[in-house]
Amino acid sequence: MGQWFGESIVDTGRLPQFFLLVAFVLTFLFIRFSVRMIRAEVSWWPGNVTPGGVHVHHVFFGVIMMLISGFGFVVAAPWDSLLVDSLLAILFGIGAALVLDEFALVLHLRDVYWEEEGRTSIDAVFVAVAIGLLFLLGMTPLWTSETTANVSAGEGDVVVRVGAGITVAINVVLATITLLKGKVWTGLVGLFLPVLLLFGAIRIARPRSPWSRWRYGTRPRKYEKAVARETRYREPLIRWKVAFQEAVAGRFGLPEDLPEKSQTARVPDLPPPDRGERAPNPVLSALKWRSTRRRLDSVPVWRLPVTLVSLAIVAALVSTAVDDAVRIESIDVGTTATLLAVIAGAMATLTGLVFTAVTLAMQFGGSQISVRVIPMLQQQPMMRWSIGVFLATFAYTLIIAAEITASRESGHAPGISATIAAILTLASAYLFIALVGKVGNILNSSQLLRWLAAEGRGAIYRRYPVDAPPPAASILTPPPEVERDGTEPSMVITLREVPSQGRVLLAVNLPRLQRLAIRWGVRIDLLVGVGDHVTHNAPVFEILGSPQQVRRRQLLSCLLFGDTHSPAASPAAALQAISDIALKALSPGINDPSRGVQALDHIEDLLLMLAPRVLAEQSSPELSKISGYGRSWDDFLAIGTDQVRQYSRGSAQVQRRLRALLETLAEQCPDEQQAPICSRLDALDRQAERDWPDPLDQWLASAADRQGYGSEAGSHRRRLSIRSQRPARPVT
Repeated sequence: MGQWFGESIVDTGRLPQFFLLVAFVLTFLFIRFSVRMIRAEVSWWPGNVTPGGVHVHHVFFGVIMMLISGFGFVVAAPWDSLLVDSLLAILFGIGAALVLDEFALVLHLRDVYWEEEGRTSIDAVFVAVAIGLLFLLGMTPLWTSETTANVSAGEGDVVVRVGAGITVAINVVLATITLLKGKVWTGLVGLFLPVLLLFGAIRIARPRSPWSRWRYGTRPRKYEKAVARETRYREPLIRWKVAFQEAVAGRFGLPEDLPEKSQTARVPDLPPPDRGERAPNPVLSALKWRSTRRRLDSVPVWRLPVTLVSLAIVAALVSTAVDDAVRIESIDVGTTATLLAVIAGAMATLTGLVFTAVTLAMQFGGSQISVRVIPMLQQQPMMRWSIGVFLATFAYTLIIAAEITASRESGHAPGISATIAAILTLASAYLFIALVGKVGNILNSSQLLRWLAAEGRGAIYRRYPVDAPPPAASILTPPPEVERDGTEPSMVITLREVPSQGRVLLAVNLPRLQRLAIRWGVRIDLLVGVGDHVTHNAPVFEILGSPQQVRRRQLLSCLLFGDTHSPAASPAAALQAISDIALKALSPGINDPSRGVQALDHIEDLLLMLAPRVLAEQSSPELSKISGYGRSWDDFLAIGTDQVRQYSRGSAQVQRRLRALLETLAEQCPDEQQAPICSRLDALDRQAERDWPDPLDQWLASAADRQGYGSEAGSHRRRLSIRSQRPARPVT
């Protein structure tokens, strides 16, 4: 590999191009990692640059770096120094990455970084990387480098010059047609491989392209063919591209639907489907389901460390090849070897220390806070990144040290490799400090509760995106019920295979179930709920209708299983996790009512968010063929408060805070949601009478206080005014 690098990159004078491309890619990955950390509001990450309250985008720094490197290339041109050219190329690559990462902001002149328009920046970066790779491999646009050099130097006869000019002109025309047909990648890569331009210019245009608007307006068959090809071939590629973009750069808005047939195309529209059997958009639902799977799937702890170690090995081989080409004689070989050996030993020790610390943290968190802490720690990206960087640094320095030992007689020290090893060591130290802070935050009950509440709010926004109530006539429209006609054949689908990821149901692909139900002409009743542990041969679906076309495997593929019902899966999981911490705090072995009060603070916040959203949820025409999904307001209230109320016996502090929670809900919830709240307030009254025989203690325990014991009387007057306005408890 070193010989190939020397012959193909160094000897051909393309070493500055190599450094430019590497700096471009690494800077883009780093800046995307940085903005994702800022978007996630990670406390230990520096955040945005806002001097004087002005948000300075990183495109500003990119433009400055590109200007400096551009002037530097002009000034340093007479020197003809490979080292100076390489340094300026690195600076230019860093600046170009910062500029193209915010290309969409410059194009639209507004902040669309995380909006759907922001994908333009990622497309621009990918195009730049592709073109950079083609140039690095020695390709030139439109014509081969030898012919271009001959023509520019005046060599060859007139026929050669005319032929070269005609060929270039034809390639330009074909490239223009290809780009006008909306085939950007084919047009750009075709500049280097002209045969692609011929196929791009001949093939049919994309539906949204300028060529389609100009040429297919009066040719409906052409437009129909373009839409059909877009649906059949382009949509799968778009899904893969979007998945790769979001894996690298973060989640953007969802792409738009395919273009509808324009009126100018005069294509007869299909009759609108029955609103009761409308199928969800397959592209959008597939993207949402992929995002759900990526969010809820358990990531193996070893995957990222193995990837980073593999990259470190490749980087070590490349850096040694670069060191062989660019020799730095001022560094002592023995000192470098000793330094690398020390770094390798320190990384091995640090990795073992991290494993020990994380194991102890899991044991402590599981016994003192909640067993849910263990999977949370396992899925923390910081832990995987820390272990991965430590092991990668160890592998990198070990390979470089072995290379020095093998070539000690040459007297040449790998200066670039040693510098990279030092940078990795500093990154490892920074990650170690960040990991210690992260583990400390998780083991801090206040920080843990805040994190769980944030996950719960995210789950609420995803499950109930709208909280504004619909018109009064439809505000209490129940979800669709399955018609259970005795003459209608029924089929029950059971879970026979053991899911590889666990047996806890984490998510259901409802849009795909709706499409399958419409295709098969049946109704589907979901017999299990999100968070249920589905046992062997447990009934999962009930099919009402003719079951001849029903495919069991397709139905089961709509279910996502795992080991733990995480707070990111559903609002109920977040309430369960917070309630679990409160129960652990109220257990006799710990007896920490203050932590229980903190848990009730976050439970109240989530219930107040859920109340209007649950009330506003209506039966959607996109899910008219499915029933059995979703939870009611009574369910959420029971999950969040009942167990805490039962475990609060003997703790007036928790009872007072729980009463304040229920009375706040009674104030803000409409009449339709008052009955379960009133029932629990009455249960608290009876519990206070049982737990506190003394009148003073009973009076104190029956006060509502948001701090538990923030004052003696709490808010008795406020409570009495609320209770007087409450409707009477229904007779059961």
